[in-house]
Amino acid sequence: MEITSMTQQSGQVFACIDGSRSSRAVTDYAIWASQALNAKLTFLHAINNPHAPVQTDLSGATSLGMREKLLEQMVELEEQRGKLERERGRALLADVIARAREKGVENPGELLRNGKIHDVIMELEPEATLLVLGKQGKDGDMVARHVGSHLETILRLIHKPVLVTPLEFKQPKSFLIAYDGSSTAYKLVERVSQSPFLKGLPVHILMVGDDTQANWEKLHAAKTELGKNGFETYVAIRPGKVDEAISLYVEEKGIDLLAMGAYGHSRIRQLVLGSTTTKMIMKATVPLLVLR
Repeated sequence: MEITSMTQQSGQVFACIDGSRSSRAVTDYAIWASQALNAKLTFLHAINNPHAPVQTDLSGATSLGMREKLLEQMVELEEQRGKLERERGRALLADVIARAREKGVENPGELLRNGKIHDVIMELEPEATLLVLGKQGKDGDMVARHVGSHLETILRLIHKPVLVTPLEFKQPKSFLIAYDGSSTAYKLVERVSQSPFLKGLPVHILMVGDDTQANWEKLHAAKTELGKNGFETYVAIRPGKVDEAISLYVEEKGIDLLAMGAYGHSRIRQLVLGSTTTKMIMKATVPLLVLR
C-alpha cells in the first residue's frame, strides 16, 4: 500500500460502515483522518447481492402448481428482504452523516452499493486516499478479537493505506512505526514524514531484533528523516517475537496508533510479514495503519 497517496489532498477518505459495534469508532476515526488530511469524507455501506436470484431445489414438491407457487413466494420474500436491507443501509448512512456534520465535517458523502465489500472497495480504490474500516464487522460481533470476515481479503487486494479501528475511538496523541530497517521500511518512514496525516504527533520507531550497532544506525537514519520534517522522534530496539514485543511496547508507552507494513509479494515475505500483520490486527487495542 503506497503511502504516497496520503500526501494528496484531492482523494477521499472512505469509511466502511455496516451497523456493527465497530461502526461508531470507524465513523469517528474517519472524521479525524479526513480533517487531518484535508480530504473529502465519504461513508460507504455495501449490501451483498440483495437481488440475488433464488436458487432452491423444489423438485420434491408434489406438483408443478405447488412448485410455481412456492417459487413466487420465495422471490417475493427476497425482494422484500432486499428492500429492507436498502432501507437499513440508508438509515445507517443518515446516522453517520449527521454525526460527521455535528463534528464539523462539511458535505460528507454517502454511497450505498450492491455487492461484496471487497469488490466495491476495489472499484473505489482509485479515488481513495485512505480506507477506514473496523476490525470487527457485522459477522464478528460475538467473537473477541475477531478479524472481520472481509478484512484480510481487503488488506491483500488494496494498494492504498488502510486504517483498521478498534471498537472505541480515542484521539491519537502519539504513534509507533514498526520498523525492520529494510529499504522498503525506510521508504515508509519517508512517506509518513511527508504526509500531513500524523503531523505534530510524537512518533516512536521500534525495531524488534538484536541490539547491534548496525540496527541502531538504521534506527537513527529513520529518526533523522522524521526529524527533518518536525517530528519528535524516539527510537528503541526490543528482543523477542515481533507481535509480542510490539504489543508490550504499545502498552508500556501508551501508544495511540500503530503503523506497519502489510503483506508482501514473495512467498517468504508474505509468510513472515503477512503473519505478523494478521497477528497485530488481532492483538492491537489501538488503530492500525496498514501500508504497503
